[in-house]
Order: sequence, then C-alpha cells, then structure tokens
Amino acid sequence: MKIEMKYWVDVFGGKLEKMEVDLKPFGFRMAPIAQWKTLIADRNIAVEKGKPTVVKVQTITLPSNTFVGPLNIMRHALGCIIDVVECGIPTRVEEEKCINNVVFLPVESGEIKKGDIVGVLKVFYVKTGFLGKTLNIGEPKVEMIKEKVVGNLVWRENGNIHTQKVEVEDLSYGRTHVALWEPVVADEEVQLRSGEVVKIKIREIDIPPNTIVVPIGFTLNAYGSLVDVAEIGRPSRVEESKRVTHAIFLPIEDGKVERGDLLGVISVYYIGLRDYTTIVKGEQKEFTMVYKSGEGVIRKLVKMDPFGFHRKPVARWDLLIADEKKKLQAGKACLVAVKKLKIPRNSVIYPMHIMRNPYGVFIDAVLERVAKVEEEKTISRVIFLPLIDGEINRGDLLGIINIYDVEVSTVEKLKSWVDEWIEAQRQIPYE
Repeated sequence: MKIEMKYWVDVFGGKLEKMEVDLKPFGFRMAPIAQWKTLIADRNIAVEKGKPTVVKVQTITLPSNTFVGPLNIMRHALGCIIDVVECGIPTRVEEEKCINNVVFLPVESGEIKKGDIVGVLKVFYVKTGFLGKTLNIGEPKVEMIKEKVVGNLVWRENGNIHTQKVEVEDLSYGRTHVALWEPVVADEEVQLRSGEVVKIKIREIDIPPNTIVVPIGFTLNAYGSLVDVAEIGRPSRVEESKRVTHAIFLPIEDGKVERGDLLGVISVYYIGLRDYTTIVKGEQKEFTMVYKSGEGVIRKLVKMDPFGFHRKPVARWDLLIADEKKKLQAGKACLVAVKKLKIPRNSVIYPMHIMRNPYGVFIDAVLERVAKVEEEKTISRVIFLPLIDGEINRGDLLGIINIYDVEVSTVEKLKSWVDEWIEAQRQIPYE
C-alpha cells in the first residue's frame, strides 16, 4: 500500500514536508530480550495541565530492527510520556534511528527542568519479514549498547515535589510474553470535561516485582481512554513491588465517572531480571462496564475471574488510515474515523510508538461493539490527541499498531508458563 506521509523537516511545528511510502504487509519475530533507555530532559520547559507538550530530551540512538514504547507507571511528578518523536525524516523499523523529543502529557502544571528523568523507553528487538513467512524467519539479532546516565528522579509526596539525583544504567530484561489482566476501577466520583486530563483515585492494585504494566490498546470506557496509572511517592524500580493508586484518564466528551466504573484494563507482563522469583496471583473483580449502544450510555455490573494470556513470538503491523476530514484543536482529544480494520479472534494490539502523524498522536482504538479478546473485533474509530491546530485529511496515516496473537488462560496456567520460562532461563549459562 502506498501512502503519503507528512513530517516536520527541522523542528516540531516548523517546515512540513511530504513523502510517498510503500508499506508492504510486514510482520516480525520478537527477540526474547528487550532493553530500557532513560529519557532525560535537555532543557527547562514549563508545562500546563492537560496540554500535551513536546519536550526535548538527550538524544538516544537506536540500532536497526528495533521499535519502542514508553515504560508505564508515571515516571515524573508532573505527568507521563505518551509518545516519542524521531529526529528528522521518519525511518523504517529496519533502519537505525534516533529520538530527540518526547510527547509529555502533564497531569498538573509546573516546570520540567534540564536533567529531569521524564520517562523510560522500552526498546524491542525484532526481525521483519513478509506476512506468511514470519514463522520461518530466524531469531532477531540483538546489538545492545549499555550506557550509564545521570538524571533527576522527580516525584510528589504529601503535596511536596521531591528531587533526587540518580545514576541509571540501561538494563536488559528477559521477556516471558505472559501477562495477567487487571481491571482499573474508579474509587471516587469525578466530573469529566472533554479533553481535560484527570487523575482519578482507583481501587488499589498491587503490582508484583519483576513486572511491567501496559494499558490494553482498546478504549473500554464510553467517556475516554486510560492513558497510564500512577503510584504515590518515589517511583519504584521494576524489581520492586508497587501499589498503583491512581489512573490518568483522558476524556473525549463531557460526562461523569462513578465509583466502581471500569476505566480500562492493564496487562501486567512478567519479566526476568536475573532474579527469577515471580509471583503470579489474581482474584475475582467486580466493576461496572460503561459503554455506548443505540440506547445511549449503558452501565452494566460485571464480575471477572482472574485471567491473562501468553503472547506469540511473531506478530504483524497494520495501519490506521483516516476515513474522514477532521479539524484539530491543540490539546483537545477527539474521535477520528478510520478505514475499518478487522482484529482476529484471540488477538491484542499495542501502538507502535514514534509519532507517525505531524499533528498529534494516536491514543486508543475504539471498537464498533464491546467484544472479548476471544472474539473478532472491528476498529472503525480512534482517539487522537492533537499537539497543535491542524487538519486531518481522508487517507492520512494516523498511526501503526502491532497485532499479537495470544492464548487466553487462567491464572493457574499463567503460573505454569512463567515457571517453565524461569526453569529454562536457569539452564542458560551466563558469563
């Protein structure tokens, strides 16, 4: 498929150029390990609550055959990373690339200072191939460069901002591809206004050590999208247990969150950091689904037994192409129609980060109807967050998603998968 891609030549919001790109039906195989890179602000910048801001960071160079995603659970007191911006002309996954800006969503106003750690980037190593042949391609080559950087860890506790200078090493970790789903449920009533990001108190979720959190890629609340989750106090290390207490929620229309409403779902992925003591547990959860039908907004009480999935090592990419013309207002999240995209049964999605539209970022996919992971789904609209005023035209690329096949199962089966992975890792001789 040939599409026209628009990009900023020099600086964000500067000179806009176009180029024609021939995007073939590609898939990829994931390497069993990934890496973290720390994102450090390269200048002081004032941010305003709810107004997405492009923040310049110390340049990170990434090897070929990689793609990235932010490490969730807020890493800065003022907000979270929702995407990253490539240096200059957009590159392909197969090419070397660099990141020099990030898209930061503030949950409160303040100033990010030069040297602040604004987030962490996950770097995934892959080997690409044409669809239908991905099962037969070999293991991805991993060329990992580890560096140590110094930055300021910034968090809020008891109403005060705290800063601590830390030295951080680019760590690597083993990927089990096993995750538990955790519903994120409101524990307070909150009035929502379209486009005004809110921090909502939730029923606390205990996150075990050696896990990372990823919001599911579908919108699961009629009023908006779960962008991230947050803990109180100093950000915990991945190796430590965490207690998530708040959700970062981006409304797309006016409304109200009631206590017990489902805001979204997070996938809690189990990983290895040489310490292979991993706790897999879950319990039945009760919450209210809030969704739209022909009758308007429906609230339905649901009980969900604990379950999760095992993700396959091969996956594919697909495109989110605008199917309407839309005026954009900076900072105002909106729904944009896209060419219908079928998501197969037993599949989950994850945004392919690195901004693909010059005016803003794709946040979440909206399903035509509420559906289980085990069912076929259709994406016909997406939530799009503009960074500047502009206009989307029919046929514009809004974003790219990764589509993963998964096997859904109970907590008991998840535990056995993780135990098998741990045992296999213990047999690997390390230098």
